Amino acid sequence: MWEINYARQVFNEMFERNVVSWFAMISWYDQAGRALNAVQLFSRMKVEQANEFVFASDVSACASLHAVDVGKRIHSQSVVLGYADVSFVSNSLVSMYMNCGRCSDALSVFMSSSE
Repeated sequence: MWEINYARQVFNEMFERNVVSWFAMISWYDQAGRALNAVQLFSRMKVEQANEFVFASDVSACASLHAVDVGKRIHSQSVVLGYADVSFVSNSLVSMYMNCGRCSDALSVFMSSSE
């Protein structure tokens, strides 16, 4: 686990971060089972810097945490920025809503992405 801590140290010391560096840290946290760190880091990011990969990773982290309120906020942001219709983002949204017991929200996302 020292690798992720070292990566975070390097990330924190970066003079300028781009979408790749944000995505790398957020997705690494999510995949390492540190979903809370992923969500916290996303909240520090300027949302207009995010892309579809960042949104999908952070929604996945919300699913792991059963953090439906945070997930709904991220869902709203992804709609505004036009990423909610990207297949893997909508799949992450459906999974998050299902993991949180929000079947009607999951169906709504599924139906809107099927159109």
